[in-house]
Amino acid sequence: MSSVFEQVKKTIEKYNMLAVNDIVLVGVSGGPDSVALLHILYSLRLLYNLKLYVVHVNHMFRGDEAKIEAEFVAKLAQGWGLDYRIFEKNVPALMQKKGLSPQDAGHQVRKQIFSDLRQEFDATKLALGHHADDRAETVLLHLIQGTGLDGLASMPPVNDWIIRPLAQVSKKDIINYCVENKLSYCLDPSNQKAVYLRNKIRLQLLPYLKEEYNPRMVGTLNKLEDIVFVENNYLDEQVEKILKKVLIKEERGKLKVSIEELTKQHLAVQRRLIRKLYKLLKPGEQNLGYTHVEKVIEISKSKEGAKDSNLPNNILVRKGYEYLEILDLEKVSPCKQEEFSFTWQIPGKLVIPTLGILLKAYCTDIMPGNIPKDFTKIVLDGHKISSPLVVRQRKPGDRIQPLGMQGTKKIKDIFIDLKIEKEKRNAIPVICWEGEIIWLPGITMNEKYKVTSGTKCYLNLELVKGEYV
Repeated sequence: MSSVFEQVKKTIEKYNMLAVNDIVLVGVSGGPDSVALLHILYSLRLLYNLKLYVVHVNHMFRGDEAKIEAEFVAKLAQGWGLDYRIFEKNVPALMQKKGLSPQDAGHQVRKQIFSDLRQEFDATKLALGHHADDRAETVLLHLIQGTGLDGLASMPPVNDWIIRPLAQVSKKDIINYCVENKLSYCLDPSNQKAVYLRNKIRLQLLPYLKEEYNPRMVGTLNKLEDIVFVENNYLDEQVEKILKKVLIKEERGKLKVSIEELTKQHLAVQRRLIRKLYKLLKPGEQNLGYTHVEKVIEISKSKEGAKDSNLPNNILVRKGYEYLEILDLEKVSPCKQEEFSFTWQIPGKLVIPTLGILLKAYCTDIMPGNIPKDFTKIVLDGHKISSPLVVRQRKPGDRIQPLGMQGTKKIKDIFIDLKIEKEKRNAIPVICWEGEIIWLPGITMNEKYKVTSGTKCYLNLELVKGEYV
């Protein structure tokens, strides 16, 4: 038995990649890596009683060459008596439609295919042919492009249901394995062109680092990824616990987040929380980049009132005084209170179902006791006001003379001073008489209409929430 086979077997055992009776999807491009992977898993099928499904995706980049590779994979699977699926997807069209890179578009297509097949076959594992050199290249690629810990640990030996049995084997050893076992494979000539960044890293940078700095560079970078992956998972577990305090409410396409709980966390935790919140709404998309994460942190700490920030994939972050709302605009629209205006005959009642409130008006001969200080119930001089009153939504320029003040004040400024969330302001009824605002329920009343020593008729106005239901 070859050293490569034994190494792969050790890797599988070390990371508990396979279990007896596993149903395994095997991604096979037709290149030496995936052919060697399939051959090794085929050799282990009886030991683990594996059910193997070969999956090939033609990305339609290389015309006839790609079709030849698809035919090669189909014949390979047939020769070994394995079930297989061949897919042809127009990745160039997807790139143009969504503005994606070839790598990102291809990744999206493959991810969806594997996810669908996982459901169809009740698959337990997805085996990919990434080897030690691939992992080292990916670490360098993400370092060059800019990354956090997630990017340094994006190709671990095991991640959820994805397994990489070749994770500790070099490309050179894989080629030798194919030669020793007389395995035919296809070569993609584009991989030998130093055009894409990954190819430049593979063909130029990594060989240079091995020659000039560290002959064991591949192993060193693999070790870095292994360390980061474990520590990253631990941090994620801790942040998941904190998330329960930060996330106040979760609905379809909408999250409500406590600004106080978010901003009191360590900066490292804040960044992870923001990325997790984004992923709750967009689980299938790439994670947020540094710039967008920092923007959310910036508006969270802003002393100003309402602020908005747009994130990728139609996500809107809306800041209020106490909460962040994170909205998936493909599923929900920012709340907008419909305009309203009602005539209120007094004494009498007025129900406004859209606001969830009941307004009561009645007169008494004496001043009632136990008037709440929160202005949900007020008493006015009944001789200064007559029926009807108007209950309407606020308008630009609205002013009132608040109780205890000499002059008038803009309602907008009152809302700002009280830190009333912007999206809630249009739902606060404004009570008027002959064009003048006399009451803002729950906020204040007009000084001009207060009870005095000469008051003979006491007009009681009261707001009750939910009584109409």
